Amino acid sequence: MILTAYALLVALPVALGWWLIGPARPWLDEASSAIAMMAMAALLLEFLFSGRFRVISAGIGMDRSLRWHQIFAQILTIAALLHPLFYLSPSGTAFQRPDDPTGALVLGLDAASLISGALAWLLLGLLIITAIRRDDLPYRYETWRVSHGLGAALLAGLALHHAISAGRYSAAPALMAYWAFMLALAFGSLVAVYLLRPWQLARRPWRIAGLERVGDQLWSLTLEPDGHAGLAYRAGQFAWLRLDCSAFSVREHPFSIASAPTDGKALRFLIKEVGDFTRQIGTLPLGARAFVDGPHGALCLEGRREPGIFMIAGGAGLAPMLSLLREAAAHGETRPITLLYGNRHQGQIMATAELAKLAAQLRLDIRHVLQEPPPGWAGLAGMMTPDLIQAAAAKAAGAGRVFILCGPEPLIRAAHQGLKAVGVPRHRIMEERFSAF
Repeated sequence: MILTAYALLVALPVALGWWLIGPARPWLDEASSAIAMMAMAALLLEFLFSGRFRVISAGIGMDRSLRWHQIFAQILTIAALLHPLFYLSPSGTAFQRPDDPTGALVLGLDAASLISGALAWLLLGLLIITAIRRDDLPYRYETWRVSHGLGAALLAGLALHHAISAGRYSAAPALMAYWAFMLALAFGSLVAVYLLRPWQLARRPWRIAGLERVGDQLWSLTLEPDGHAGLAYRAGQFAWLRLDCSAFSVREHPFSIASAPTDGKALRFLIKEVGDFTRQIGTLPLGARAFVDGPHGALCLEGRREPGIFMIAGGAGLAPMLSLLREAAAHGETRPITLLYGNRHQGQIMATAELAKLAAQLRLDIRHVLQEPPPGWAGLAGMMTPDLIQAAAAKAAGAGRVFILCGPEPLIRAAHQGLKAVGVPRHRIMEERFSAF
């Protein structure tokens, strides 16, 4: 449904242009204009695929929303960078011919449109390069995020100026109305994310009620609502957190909720020290204010009717699994559940006591995997490779279980390869990937 709407909105300016304006120019010119208009439409829609809007992330999951954002950005970048290379017609008013009143044989470039097009062309390349190499940049994630958003807004303005002033189609009234709608959609998303939503969050503050080290570079964070009823969420979802800062701060990060809706109003998160922000998590003061933007995500089991559940988690990827297991125990789940849980060493295993308690309440089989096992280790040893996952999941795959994945990118890739090898179809795999923040 979302992809269909996306495709229609991207193709609409081309359809309107060709329907309203003629005669056609040389086919390469027409193709170049079509590519440019579709790239412009895709650019404006990119603002919606940031993982911040529940209407999108709730249906497809944050990881898929962000992955689409990245894939669409790369495609539109290639299209936008290539489109000026295909034009055959000359540009400028000096080439206007008396027998060509519609300007079909001349490109409408002037100095201003040439400059805005060139700047947009360069800025698009810069935004893509810095997004791909974000982890290598010498500044914090928050700085990159703000600069990326502002850069995208500037790019949209430059590209729209170029399209309207230089394009043959975009200045038509119907196309102008379309671009106005799309621009309002894009810029409205920025206003919603940076102004409206923080204003709403400021009216529903939380406080840091608990912060406990639960392993090597691992923390359990508990938030309690401050003067309101809390958050209505489903097991397996996540939230963006602003901790010990203003509701309008750009210092916010996504974390999966480890508690279950049946646990009460408090929210619990399991956080691993892996990025700029998370390395400072232990310094947060108890009682400090926090703000919770959520719930988001679709890593939920409601409506899944498979005969069993197989979870594959790595590190802090255990958090949504705990939420799902807690909720399953509260509702008397009787299906068999397997948890394949990977860590580097034994000191990184989270929630050992909780998992043991849940194993006693559920038909839960817990299989730990350690890269650096201690002497006498009775569990699985080594990396979470496709072969290891294939061997561990073969029987569950044949039984038709649903597979739930959460963890870093290498684990997700290995899981997909291993599950593909044992014939698990894509519709029986649910996943959430995460990066270091």
